[in-house]
Amino acid sequence: MSVVQIVTIIGSIPLFSLRTFLPAFLTTLLLSYPEYFPGLENVPPIPEEAFISRDWVLITLGALSLLEIIGDKSTEIRNLLKNAETYLKPIFFLAINLSLLDETSVEVLQEVQWAAFDPLWILLAFGSLLVHWLATVRKDFLDFLEDIDEDDNLFIGRITSWIEDSLVVFGFLLLIWTGILMVILYTVAIAFFLFMRKRHDRKIEEQMLVCPNCGAKNLPFAVKCVNCKELQPKIYAIGIFGQKKEKLVSNIQKHQLNLISHRKCTDCGNKLESNRLFQNCHFCGNAHFQSPTVKEFIKNQDKKFYKIAGLSFLLGFVPVIGFLTSAVLANIYLFSPYRRYIPKGSSFLTKLFIKFLTFLFFLLGIALGFIAAPAYIVLRYTIWKKKFTSRAGKPADSPARNNEV
Repeated sequence: MSVVQIVTIIGSIPLFSLRTFLPAFLTTLLLSYPEYFPGLENVPPIPEEAFISRDWVLITLGALSLLEIIGDKSTEIRNLLKNAETYLKPIFFLAINLSLLDETSVEVLQEVQWAAFDPLWILLAFGSLLVHWLATVRKDFLDFLEDIDEDDNLFIGRITSWIEDSLVVFGFLLLIWTGILMVILYTVAIAFFLFMRKRHDRKIEEQMLVCPNCGAKNLPFAVKCVNCKELQPKIYAIGIFGQKKEKLVSNIQKHQLNLISHRKCTDCGNKLESNRLFQNCHFCGNAHFQSPTVKEFIKNQDKKFYKIAGLSFLLGFVPVIGFLTSAVLANIYLFSPYRRYIPKGSSFLTKLFIKFLTFLFFLLGIALGFIAAPAYIVLRYTIWKKKFTSRAGKPADSPARNNEV
């Protein structure tokens, strides 16, 4: 086992933890057509009879990479695949790295006994486990970003996806030219990310407030204790991204309506597991939408709608920027609170239709924003409100059905 093989295997670990097919496609492309890569024009390609160099393998991996890049920009597709990716990525990592073994190593591996613990197998097994672990860390990070911007209103998910694509391509080229430097850089980057994650977890822990009645720890925007259900003396307001604001709550019902908008329990403030309207919090057992009710929540959303629709008319007189500002405000304060209670699969076609309308309204908003912005908000608000109210009347979302479960 050569130093080059060791560096290649270790260096490909972070690449496969970010993407499943793109690193595999780039590796296959390099081995089949090294002349396409700067500085490798004189490197001979691998033999045509090698499995990894076959045209159909290259075409298949290229198509899958393209679908992966496009699909990762969609919140629905990303959420659908992120659980499976933690297992697919180590499998592809192992398959591609086994294909990189030279003929001598292959002959040795064909005859080696498992009890001999060949170092290469140990390295590949360690690498596969590390890819799985890093992919799981990435999934947790994406879940954290989704809590901040669940519907990608601020394009956080899309920007993150493009950054990951760039890191894979950049990391692959760096691995070819200076493999050891790439390993060092990505090791430092992963260590920094884990440090920031622990720092965030520590900050959340520090924000927890102790219940004076029973001593249990509660979120800073909890109305009642998660353990003894006692009303908390200090209740902090919740921000638009679900963060703690340095402001104490004066109107509890208004605060609870804000918690509902974030799909959080109106008592303990924890995130609700399901997108069903009527459910019991898995932390404190509180019945969701018992108080405030669905009607009170819709009435509160309607008040926001009138304010933002009026504001959008004024903002519409500012070309482009006015329309975009209105769209972002409406997404955060009007549409997302409804969308969080609608299954992502059932709203996929609706979102495609809305994206088409958004494009048309955006074109109109370049010159006639004072018309396009309010019309855009009225149309989208009507669509999401109708889908939300239809779920409120479904048997699966009724309080009676919830109590049976």
